[in-house]
Amino acid sequence: MRIPQSTQDSLARGDIDAVEADWLVAIEGEIEVEQFLAITKGLVRLGEEDRVGTLLELLDDQLRERGMWAARLDLVRGAAHYFVRSGQVYDTVLDTLHELYRDRESDLNGLLQDLNLDQGRGHASKLWDKVDRLRNLLAFRPGDIVEMEGRGAGRIAEVNMPLHVFKVDLEKANGVSVGFRAAGKMLKLLPEGHVLRQKLEEPEQLEGLKPTELLERTLKSYDRPLTGAEVKVIVVGIIPERRWSSWWTSARKQPQVLASGGPRQTYQWLEATDAEESLWREFQAAPNRQKVGLLRRAANQSQELRGRMAEALDRLSRALRDAQPPLAFEVRYALERFGAEPSWPAEDLLRNLPDPLEFFASLDQRAAREQGYALLPACRDDWLEVLERRFLLESDTKAIDSIAAVLDEETLSRCAARAQVQPHRTPAAFTWLVERAASEPSLRQGRQSRLLNLLIQALRHDAFAPFRARIKTLFDSGGTAPKLLPELTLDEARQADVAIRHAALEDYRREPLLAALHLKFPDLQADQDSGSDDLYALPASIEAQREKLRELVKEEIPANRKAIEEARALGDLRENFEYKSARQRHEYLTALATQLQQDLQRSTPIDVTSAACDRLRIGNRATLESDSGEQRTLTILGPWESAPERGIISYESDLAGRLLGSEPGARVELDGETFTLRAIETIPASG
Repeated sequence: MRIPQSTQDSLARGDIDAVEADWLVAIEGEIEVEQFLAITKGLVRLGEEDRVGTLLELLDDQLRERGMWAARLDLVRGAAHYFVRSGQVYDTVLDTLHELYRDRESDLNGLLQDLNLDQGRGHASKLWDKVDRLRNLLAFRPGDIVEMEGRGAGRIAEVNMPLHVFKVDLEKANGVSVGFRAAGKMLKLLPEGHVLRQKLEEPEQLEGLKPTELLERTLKSYDRPLTGAEVKVIVVGIIPERRWSSWWTSARKQPQVLASGGPRQTYQWLEATDAEESLWREFQAAPNRQKVGLLRRAANQSQELRGRMAEALDRLSRALRDAQPPLAFEVRYALERFGAEPSWPAEDLLRNLPDPLEFFASLDQRAAREQGYALLPACRDDWLEVLERRFLLESDTKAIDSIAAVLDEETLSRCAARAQVQPHRTPAAFTWLVERAASEPSLRQGRQSRLLNLLIQALRHDAFAPFRARIKTLFDSGGTAPKLLPELTLDEARQADVAIRHAALEDYRREPLLAALHLKFPDLQADQDSGSDDLYALPASIEAQREKLRELVKEEIPANRKAIEEARALGDLRENFEYKSARQRHEYLTALATQLQQDLQRSTPIDVTSAACDRLRIGNRATLESDSGEQRTLTILGPWESAPERGIISYESDLAGRLLGSEPGARVELDGETFTLRAIETIPASG
């Protein structure tokens, strides 16, 4: 509580008589105990303890005369040692409590007994803690409207002193027992006008409010911001639950609804001028990159505020051009999207970049990168080299569309070929390629078998996790995989048959592919080897996959379910990115767990110690030598161990298919060059 300015000045001068005069005038008016306690501290610092005692006694007389017993308790608590005789605090407190709860004498006496406050001051340990607890309990009377933590609003139906419980009738449950010990934390008395109190007493008035009016009433009822889930709990019942999403979408568009950032977004209501000032202060204090988001939030605010923000961002972008070109470019792009006119041309920045690859890698916004790709040919002589490299480095397939739009056919074909060299290092580029290959035959011409095998391998590789759902659709009717099958040779079709049977696909996707393959190649015979359906892997790999399945089932999937529920609580599922993202991850995790379980059921350990070396088998290492003298070493293991960059290939690959069963001296084509199989050996048990 702020001390009046005149009293502050008197204390600063040490004019005690003036302070006393102000005190005597103040006690005749509206008494705020906190203000008098603050003046008391000032006088004590000046060494006026004796005068403080006299002044406090005068204040105490006024409080007793007016019957302000709650205020008197606060005064005794804050300054008793200055005006209450030594040893009399306990009696003073009890006398005040009896006056304060004169109409509830029976309840008071019961609680005094329970708290050991009726046995004399010798038993009154932790006096004020017990007084606080007593006052919290006596704050509730039968008929009072309260909010119960996590359960909504209700009415105190009974105060049972002998059993030390309150009975509370809630919206969805009557007679809920709340112990005296928990009541202070679990129950909150609802004042007049509180939305939950009105929901209980006058629901028809709330039902007639517009969405923004009901949200205003809700947010103003609390002295803290609310989450979307909390708002939903409050308003459902006033509105039908089926209308929640549309209601929430409409209500929160009001400019005065201030949303906070963070993983659990919260909302509070600000008056119109306060909302704009709050947003402007937040804008000024925000890191540079966050200012752009705040400009978007100002879309429904006044033109004056939007103009101030746009001017500030334009100045910021100019200042950042040399020091932070990516951020300057993103800010400038945001201004254009907002409808503002930036004061400098983007082409100048692009033209003077010392390292355009680093620049594009630092642009967070996909749309800003797309604009940069479109402008680059008119700005730089090295634009073709830059875009050709960005084709492989870009992480968003839509941005790759922007690059492809300005590349000639020869360059685009070269980029497509490079995307197949190590697809797991360029997952976005490879995903773009296989999606476009469905409608552009030139992108799959001459590389059908390799493209199909890489597409199947992408289903399992972690690098393709963000694209896996899209890649799976390419195995559906009209997708890339069905269009590759008729273009295979018979030998390639045999390899495809084995690969598709073991691919990480659902049966409803696998079976039509096999049917189409057999229809095109009627002479195609399935591998008659009794173990053809086995999945071979090293024992350590099998154990690692079991652990991965355990983590999925015990940790990741339960955590994902919780994330879905939290996202669903935010409402408006059509525009709820968090919910859609969580649902997509749920589909991926459950499909992965199912596939892992199926694979583990058919897994067979590779016994590398017993692998014969008369011909090349799974678990062998092969040494090959080209006609030019180049040597290569290849180890053939299962799909879980496959690491082509380290010379380990899966027995399911087309290369292994050409090598398996070969004897020393056999000739084989690798990357357009002829190699001779020089030696076959077993690999160490450690792999």
